[in-house]
Amino acid sequence: MRKMTASVLAAVIAMAFAGQVMAADNAMEAVKAAYDSGKYEDAARLLMESAERGDARAESWLGIMYAHGRGVPQDEGTAVRWYLKAAAKGEAVARNNLGYAYLTGKGVSPSDSQAFRWFELATLTASDPHLAGLAWTNLGNLYLHGRGVARSERKAVACYHKAAESGNPEAQNNLAYLVENGIGTAKNEEEAARLYKKAADQGNRFAENNLGVMYEAGRGVMRKYDEAFAWYTRAAAQADPHAQYRLGRAYERGLGTAADPVEACRWYMLAAAKGQKQSEESLDRLSKVLNPEQIAEARRRAAVTSAAQP
Repeated sequence: MRKMTASVLAAVIAMAFAGQVMAADNAMEAVKAAYDSGKYEDAARLLMESAERGDARAESWLGIMYAHGRGVPQDEGTAVRWYLKAAAKGEAVARNNLGYAYLTGKGVSPSDSQAFRWFELATLTASDPHLAGLAWTNLGNLYLHGRGVARSERKAVACYHKAAESGNPEAQNNLAYLVENGIGTAKNEEEAARLYKKAADQGNRFAENNLGVMYEAGRGVMRKYDEAFAWYTRAAAQADPHAQYRLGRAYERGLGTAADPVEACRWYMLAAAKGQKQSEESLDRLSKVLNPEQIAEARRRAAVTSAAQP
């Protein structure tokens, strides 16, 4: 199965202050220093002081602290209230996070139309490329699925283009899928492969799998089974079930690697455990030709891999 990424992204899911553009003033530098050293309560206290003075950045980051329960009790409703204060002042992180809150119903009654409104407003004020990429990707997802706005594949493509130019790997993968299949835009397999590669180079597992498919089929790139095998391996290591199935098939057929039915069985087992139907069928086939010792070894390897994966 070819995959797009359908998730909606909050501006800061991993809560990494260091990964965001922070204000240069002393107050925000002190917040960053406290947060980076794990002193979340100190960071929250400093943010509260600045937020109560009306600093939009502090209001936005304080909302994030409440959303994740860092230095304060986790309270998504309170997070939304701080986002609203910051968003009213044009703060793009808060606007994007409000869109996420409305779409997922975290701290507020779900509303696709409100989610669309806030994501769109975030694109208007986001100056940081990373944040702009998130906001445009989220807006593209809504257009593509017709949530909160009339479905428009053409407008989804336009949004993904903007996000992809900002370096967002999810948008690059999604745009590649649409370009590859001529959805909302002209079909261009070479351009699709290029976009998959940009996303895959950033570790997007969907793009890694999709790029492997392109190399295996010779679509948009020269057919190279060893390249397909390499990309399936990377995606499978991130627990992508479709890549695990394709990696198993590569081992079973000797595509880009030496044939190894035990390794094939191992990857089929991992994918089947996630409900990947083709792997279930492949396991049934291999179980009739492998001996009990080989199956036991494949199961042992699968258990080791499963324990090491996220």
